[in-house]
Amino acid sequence: MSKVNNILPGAWEPKQDDVKYEIFSLHVPTAWQQVAQSLASKRANGGFSKYSSVPVSSVDPIITASFPQIIKTQRFGWQRPGIPWLFATEVVNIALLPIFVKDWLREEFSWCLGEEEVDSRLENLNDDDWCWEEEPITNPFWYQQDSEYKIDFRFQVLPNYLAKEFLKNPTICFDGNAPYQLTFYQVVRLDQGAELMSWPPHRVPLIKVVKEEDIKQEQVIGEAYISFVIQFKLHTVPWRSQPMIYHQLSIRRWIAEPLERLPYRGASAYIGDNRRWLDGLDQPFCFIPLAMKRLGRKAQWSRAISELLKINDSSLPEPEALAQQPKYNWSAFGENPTGIQVAIAYDTRHRGDAPCMPGVSPLDLASLDRAIQNRVEQKNFPVSRVGEAIMISGKFVSFWEPGKPQKRGSKEPKNRDDLSTPMLRAKIVIPATFRSTENHLYSILILWETQECRDALIAEICELFSLSLKGETTTYVTPTGAQGEEIIYQGSHGSLRIKTQHVQDLTQKLDIDSSIKANNRQQKRVNLMDERINKIKSSLPKPEGLSGALIEIRPKKSYFPPESDPKLALRIGAMKAGYVNQHFHALTGRMKWEKERDQNRVRRAVTDLLRQFGILPAPLIDPEKDGIESNMWLTCFYILRRTRKTTASNKAATVALMVRVNPIKGTVQLTTPSLFPTWVSYPEALEDLVYEKWNPDFYADEQKSSDIKQEQKLLNKFVTHCLRDCLSTQIEQHQYPRVLFMAEAQNARKMLTWLHNPELPANGLPKGLDLTESETNRLWMVRLRVANNDEVPVAIVKDSPSSRSSIGGIFRWQNVCDRAENAVYFSLRKLLKTEQKLLRRSQSRLDNGSRPAGNPKLLEIAIVHYPGIERDKLAGFVHSLRNRWPYFADDVSLPFPFPFATLAKEYAVSTKDEVELEDLEELEDVEEFLQ
Repeated sequence: MSKVNNILPGAWEPKQDDVKYEIFSLHVPTAWQQVAQSLASKRANGGFSKYSSVPVSSVDPIITASFPQIIKTQRFGWQRPGIPWLFATEVVNIALLPIFVKDWLREEFSWCLGEEEVDSRLENLNDDDWCWEEEPITNPFWYQQDSEYKIDFRFQVLPNYLAKEFLKNPTICFDGNAPYQLTFYQVVRLDQGAELMSWPPHRVPLIKVVKEEDIKQEQVIGEAYISFVIQFKLHTVPWRSQPMIYHQLSIRRWIAEPLERLPYRGASAYIGDNRRWLDGLDQPFCFIPLAMKRLGRKAQWSRAISELLKINDSSLPEPEALAQQPKYNWSAFGENPTGIQVAIAYDTRHRGDAPCMPGVSPLDLASLDRAIQNRVEQKNFPVSRVGEAIMISGKFVSFWEPGKPQKRGSKEPKNRDDLSTPMLRAKIVIPATFRSTENHLYSILILWETQECRDALIAEICELFSLSLKGETTTYVTPTGAQGEEIIYQGSHGSLRIKTQHVQDLTQKLDIDSSIKANNRQQKRVNLMDERINKIKSSLPKPEGLSGALIEIRPKKSYFPPESDPKLALRIGAMKAGYVNQHFHALTGRMKWEKERDQNRVRRAVTDLLRQFGILPAPLIDPEKDGIESNMWLTCFYILRRTRKTTASNKAATVALMVRVNPIKGTVQLTTPSLFPTWVSYPEALEDLVYEKWNPDFYADEQKSSDIKQEQKLLNKFVTHCLRDCLSTQIEQHQYPRVLFMAEAQNARKMLTWLHNPELPANGLPKGLDLTESETNRLWMVRLRVANNDEVPVAIVKDSPSSRSSIGGIFRWQNVCDRAENAVYFSLRKLLKTEQKLLRRSQSRLDNGSRPAGNPKLLEIAIVHYPGIERDKLAGFVHSLRNRWPYFADDVSLPFPFPFATLAKEYAVSTKDEVELEDLEELEDVEEFLQ
């Protein structure tokens, strides 16, 4: 279990190059397009909608479910002339489509514009205008086609083709304590790729180890219902001309017990049916995901979807009834599913405990991989595997000394220097905190509501820094009249002021239902936020030097409606008052295990505040362990985005960050295009993000292509200047440093377009990066890609499919690049501390829902530019940087110093944001958050 030599990526290529496919297109008739646009514009002008565009998103899912042959819809087909709306793999009868579209337009607009108004516009439309284009688009399966619509259909056609081939034999045997026969059905998706889901849901036991009279036994304490989900998606890799199909396996957890109410932002329901929703004709059983929205306290389907299904005799259960009966008409195992069947998918928005642990076991992945391989060997599957990944020789030593586990049964308190997280060890954190004179920690303010919380935080700070009381307690008064106490604590390395102040009404909920004047509820919230932020600023004592605040807040459930939560105001207000801040819930532990949990929360709150100070131990490169000289800036580029969904302005906003770490001094600095050429300390940068205007006009989703290109040009220039500055800024005297530059593809490729696979340079610099020969020879460039959106393949251990690695490793993917001098690597992190009690090697997720799967995702590493070092060595160093983040006991998803950039998003906020990022203590998986 500890070491894995070779892994098989879940990546496939076609066996035949000469196979062709045909795509048939359907345009929206011009008259229909004009009527729809006119209705949408009138609805927006009347104040009934924010959008003036045709709401195609409400009809696309039903149309696609009614025509499984449709592989893509083009939303612009309702807005721009000459662009098709539907693309299908075959011509299907659309005689009823015009009637259906009219029904949809009535339901979308009659409620606000009136039935008479809408009907008068629809009655002149000609049903015979709808017809398929006579000539199909014909292209080879595997090669980029020359489409007049500039759409690469391969990303829809190939996964869809593979899924259809798979459904010819839809039953798979999954190994485990017993063989499990699961049958899969299509899930209609509008995004790229194809999805299959097992049905009916499988009942999974929840098994925990229970200790009775010194005897440990496994007991079933509950059950959960899950479905396995298979996805096929087309992806590209660096330095390979043709894309590949990746397969993925996951689980979908279902709500089985009645719900008190739906989450604030709604839930996803999966509707299965063996009838076409358009006309009631029989078709293969398939699923379509639909959103259940919650308006106020009542849940409902989208108006257009609900009414359209009733008109066409496909009545769905009302959401309120479905919430009380979540297992709606589920078929039994062995039965052919018929009729409408509905299930509500669980996600973290639902209150209460999760039905079971997420993830599939390595054995489950191996079962799917074996099923695909069996089909390949039977010659009825059109793909073959692409290469394998071999572990690079050499031993990678952990940079931090491992913590010493306490002997079982020992009642002695654990030595701090034996804890797993480096920044919880006094011998590391004390010199790191008090070493710097330019970034010296001055004071910590504790805003408390309960004395237990206040005392626990003071005790933790004193124990962590080995501090003792130095002087008398003094009192202070803030401009608003709030009183607090200040005490100086002294240690062998320095002193620290701890200020304590009751939080009073700063954490009280925002009075959304007050009579305060505003145009709408959202603007009322913004006004209340601004009012609370100003109150927080004036209620805190004026900071001196580097200062931070630990704020005791109330749980989310204390605030209803959710927009009354003042947490975002606390984040902004305390930072504008000069305090980086960490939020903390009251201590509630009474049992021994609860007290241990509270102690861990206290420790994590204090150390995360230190992280916001940018405090780092030094040195951070060990020439003996790493085989690399420490005279090198560690840098990363990262884009912070506020999406349309997280801003009340309904427009996106972005800002670019460049982080650099001096590994010899242990200092972290950050700059942005508006700050450069100045590099500021990390806490200064966080404060700057709070004051960022987040101007939505320039960064709007609908910005012109010329604006986008200009922004890309400016950011490429920004990166060049940052790199040149780092290459000329000495770390050690009389010697210019090297620079390691890293960027994550999915995060940054829209701005740094050379990160796209087709443009990614091979052992050379990107175009436009103007450096001297000396600078070029001292620069290493690495592109990373995380497994989001399934862009990195899954991995199965060769010759031992159910095995897993507990120590991680770095692997080189063989036979994937077009040329041998290029290479793609995979970094497999070691198992987390929370992944110790795993599903056994012989177990499927279907055997037990209570244990972690222990199936870490791969990180893709592409070595772009590497003068003076071997590729394998540089890839190994980047892999080792995943274990260099001192605020976490385990490997992180992106290597150090990326966590500084990703966690800066806590301060990339404004009062218009609906929801602030969760604090670390509120996340189920810190590793996933750092990703």
